[in-house]
Amino acid sequence: MSDTTAPIPPGKTPRESASTLSESMMPDQLNHHGNVFGGEILALVDKCGGVVARRHARLPVVTVMVDRVEFREPIYANDYVEAHGRLVYAGRTSMEVMITVEAEQVETGERRTTNVCYLTYVALDRFNGRPHPVPPLILETDEDRRLHAAALRRRARREAEQNEAGEAE
Repeated sequence: MSDTTAPIPPGKTPRESASTLSESMMPDQLNHHGNVFGGEILALVDKCGGVVARRHARLPVVTVMVDRVEFREPIYANDYVEAHGRLVYAGRTSMEVMITVEAEQVETGERRTTNVCYLTYVALDRFNGRPHPVPPLILETDEDRRLHAAALRRRARREAEQNEAGEAE
């Protein structure tokens, strides 16, 4: 149950909570194909997304949904990997974070986008663990508005799918 008595904090821009996490991939993170395990990438993605959501809310957060994960290219041992996270939607207590993962081949400096992911987090009250209001998202740029509009479409799609699932039962 949401804490409806909590005041809504002042708005924040996506830049205020953006985050980048970097990691060097090691041989123990490889699968039998010689690529980094998808689970290793997802862990980095979730860590980055959690930082973004927590920076925005300034409260503890939990991951409630991974909406989409695209594995575009493999990541190899010794690649440097960066997960770039930015908030694209803020509801009353939930936030959607877009994570773009880039891999850099150390010897050549070649960079490539390997993953794009969307995760939803909910902010929690520090004292009772219930969902807590988050600041609204202030959209400053055309890119902010474009990403926010796409987030609204994903949200509407998820709601329609939930309604369909409810009717099927």
